[in-house]
Amino acid sequence: MTKPYPTYRQREVLQFLMQGDWVPILKLIPVGDKLLGNLLQVGWIERSPDLNTGDLYRITEAGRIAFRMPVPVWKGRTPSRADPS
Repeated sequence: MTKPYPTYRQREVLQFLMQGDWVPILKLIPVGDKLLGNLLQVGWIERSPDLNTGDLYRITEAGRIAFRMPVPVWKGRTPSRADPS
């Protein structure tokens, strides 16, 4: 499940795409298929619809909004490690 805010790696890719132009996948920071798939699935980036340039990506407006969201900072232990008592 994807978080409502971008992870560090997702932010790194979104920041690179903030210029708004179409960027070839080879110019993206080493991005794995899973990371790319997650960004596409949540709608933060889009792939070029042109079949001849299918390996071009750019950030969407939803991606810009997600990039500006603050990342929660946990003090102490994270909720998943907290004691049930």
